[in-house]
Amino acid sequence: MSSAASPSRAASPLSIPVAFVKYYEKGSTVMGADQIAVALRERGWDARSVPVADAASVPPGILVLIKTSRLDHLLRWKARGHRLVLDVQDTVVFKRRIKNRWLYDALIFKSRRQLADFGRKGKPDRVIYHQWDPRYAANEAPRDRLALGYLGLPRSLAVWGELPDVEYVSGDEMFHAAGRFNCHLSIREPGREFLYKPNCKVSTAAVCEANLITTRDLTTVELLGEDYPFYCEPERESILAAIARAQGAFGSPEWERGLERMRAVAELTRMDRVIDEYEALFHQLAPPRPS
Repeated sequence: MSSAASPSRAASPLSIPVAFVKYYEKGSTVMGADQIAVALRERGWDARSVPVADAASVPPGILVLIKTSRLDHLLRWKARGHRLVLDVQDTVVFKRRIKNRWLYDALIFKSRRQLADFGRKGKPDRVIYHQWDPRYAANEAPRDRLALGYLGLPRSLAVWGELPDVEYVSGDEMFHAAGRFNCHLSIREPGREFLYKPNCKVSTAAVCEANLITTRDLTTVELLGEDYPFYCEPERESILAAIARAQGAFGSPEWERGLERMRAVAELTRMDRVIDEYEALFHQLAPPRPS
């Protein structure tokens, strides 16, 4: 098993195809399949993002499945000579086991805790963080006061609409609205979400050059550190206290210390760093070249 230590840049692209296989179209497939395939092509790889119905047309190479699979498909692709990879993402938040995992040559996780709990000894399973989404950009919020936004689904925030001084945005509007906020909000509830949810809200705030009022869920602490200044508990009173603390700290050395952590996350999760990780994995999985 491998952690998320950045590899040195891999050698030239492999001659075999790489396909990211999607069983549906969602935000997770945009991030984990479409964007990654484009970035690999820009480095000279034969990479594509395909619906599952088109996977049969891909010559033997490497198939990266996004979050799910079917046993009959995996057996068929394995028989054709494909190396199989599963990009787990948040599957382990909702499932206690990874189905068909014995058929995968590698598993991609989004945190060290995911890897520790579900990785396999003797396999090249590893952490590859979500890249920040290039549809976001640095914020254009006021420079003299806190402008706080929650970007996400209403079902992911128990106190949606209940917190003063918070603007709530969901769907595609998030990409346009993010520029209005110099601080984001992320609340993970106790349980598997707290243990295993990936890093999207952290990397989104980072690329927007915003601080983040957030719970101490494990992936967030992994990226921001134990002493990041704007943590809270998931209860309403604790969230309100953290908002007041951020309002009071705005523009202070404490605020700037938070932004420094965010800049480090933006660097760690920028696309070229993430693609370095994919290249290293694919080179490890590739069949030996004939001598």
